[in-house]
Amino acid sequence: MTEKPPLPSRAFDPFPRIPIDARPCSPFADVRRIGARAATGWALGDEGPYKVQMPLADVVDGAVREALLHLLELGFIDIDEDRMRSALGWPMYRSDTEEA
Repeated sequence: MTEKPPLPSRAFDPFPRIPIDARPCSPFADVRRIGARAATGWALGDEGPYKVQMPLADVVDGAVREALLHLLELGFIDIDEDRMRSALGWPMYRSDTEEA
């Protein structure tokens, strides 16, 4: 497991990122495929946007929720609650992040 960088000491300071290998044959790619399959299953299912008209924001939220739930339930990802609660703020966008 990659060691996590320290959290910023002040709100709105840059939030250090962990480098991710996002190549097609990486563990990230495998986990992404599993999450995407769960999200697609929700989207095409009885409660998804193809059966129920939904605004795009609800579609995105539902797909992300389904994918995260599936990955958490499988134990492939964990929530570092201590780290989340210790942060002075959470960045909500990835515009400053480059993939490997």
